[in-house]
Amino acid sequence: MKYLLLTHIHSDHIKPETLLSIIENFPHIQVIGNYEIYERFPVCKIANAGFPIETDDYIFHPFEALHDVVCYGYTWTDAEGNEIIYCTDTGSMENAPNGPYDYFFLESNHDEKKLEEARKHGNKGGYDPFLSGKRHLSTQECKAFFYMNRRSRESELIELHKSSRFY
Repeated sequence: MKYLLLTHIHSDHIKPETLLSIIENFPHIQVIGNYEIYERFPVCKIANAGFPIETDDYIFHPFEALHDVVCYGYTWTDAEGNEIIYCTDTGSMENAPNGPYDYFFLESNHDEKKLEEARKHGNKGGYDPFLSGKRHLSTQECKAFFYMNRRSRESELIELHKSSRFY
């Protein structure tokens, strides 16, 4: 493992002990993350939307993902020429560069109909699952982006951050 792309600071994406263990067990790994991550964790390269990150193997292109904290997705080309996009914890793909892509690692958090059902039941104890869910990309939005930006029928979608309750 040579690179670890971190999207944002939320604890379900970065656990300090786990990150430090990865760095210890893979001493040559390059951790890439945004300035909020850099303020709290050891990061080799800081991601900023619109500024490519050059490494020995790839050029990563960060783009802004819409969430409640600073969050970035990434695109890059692998050694075989495959175009890859990685984005999780975003409410929209509006800032993502259009494809074509060969591999999609995208948030596919919830089914819109199931989330709408949760809205009917209101929030319980101050937690509103509907509002929380809207900070994340729905399965329908994920698949729409995939079908509109895939290179071919062989392009692959790997769905990330699926809600066990609303997927």
